[in-house]
Amino acid sequence: MLIFLFVITDEERSLINDLLNRIKNGDELALEQLYLTASGRMLSVALGIMRNIDLAKDVLQDSFIKIAANCDKFFGGNGYAWICKIVKNTALNKRASEKIRTHSDIDSFFDLSDDEDFSYNSDNTIIIKDAMMNLSSKERHAIWLKYYNEMTVREIAIELDLAKSTAQDIISRAETKLKTLLKDNIKS
Repeated sequence: MLIFLFVITDEERSLINDLLNRIKNGDELALEQLYLTASGRMLSVALGIMRNIDLAKDVLQDSFIKIAANCDKFFGGNGYAWICKIVKNTALNKRASEKIRTHSDIDSFFDLSDDEDFSYNSDNTIIIKDAMMNLSSKERHAIWLKYYNEMTVREIAIELDLAKSTAQDIISRAETKLKTLLKDNIKS
């Protein structure tokens, strides 16, 4: 299994699930706590798609509105994945509706977190960042799209303007490099 840049602990997942259930039950303070807990990661997802910090912040705000409005549709499971999917879909819809062109500046995504988000500042994050920097720009972008934006190979191929088989080869090559680089360095 490949451990990616934005590792989330079981404790954080449980907290997010609890907050979503509290929001569902009308607890407005839980929405604020969800913002404090997950907004950095959510902004990263939005920025990964929008490639513009101002547009990504708009997507983040719209996503919280959608989370609050649709929390009754969250029936448990992986709340973190659920909110990331909302951010991803909100960003994709905004980009499509405004016909926003993106550019590839994946390197800027490593420094998005604030100091209060402990998972970004871990030793593993530094190790993963170093491993990612050993990939080519196209490999980093493909890995980012697959693991952080949860895009399919077909979607990645479209995003990178490649044949599906070429996109799969790039992803496979990058995963192999990362597994080799991370094999003995990741701390559990």
